[in-house]
Amino acid sequence: MSAGCREELGPVQYRTTRVTGIVRAGSQPVGGGWVEFHPAEGTVGNLRSAPVAPDGTFAVDRVPVGVNQVGFQDLPVDPALGRIFHPLSSPIRRTLIEGPPARIEIDLLEEAIRFNKTRPGGA
Repeated sequence: MSAGCREELGPVQYRTTRVTGIVRAGSQPVGGGWVEFHPAEGTVGNLRSAPVAPDGTFAVDRVPVGVNQVGFQDLPVDPALGRIFHPLSSPIRRTLIEGPPARIEIDLLEEAIRFNKTRPGGA
């Protein structure tokens, strides 16, 4: 038996889909770091992650169908944005359906505005 961080991809016990997309801050792509999908709000499945390419694009396989919290790790952005979108606290949610690969676009500036409006004392 060997030890390590290699993922064992056995049979999936829940519905999944492939997700592709792009991360932007306004009109500028944000490349680098990682995108993470965490099942949320009763969705069954495992965390899935993938690197964000230099052009801001990403592709993630076997993301659970249903509501997922989308977070980012090590993005080259202002630290305040990085804290908002940390994988364990990100306010970003996307509902994914079974079928053809889902394509999503995430504008961090729009998401930050939406987040600040929903916070107590937000504008």
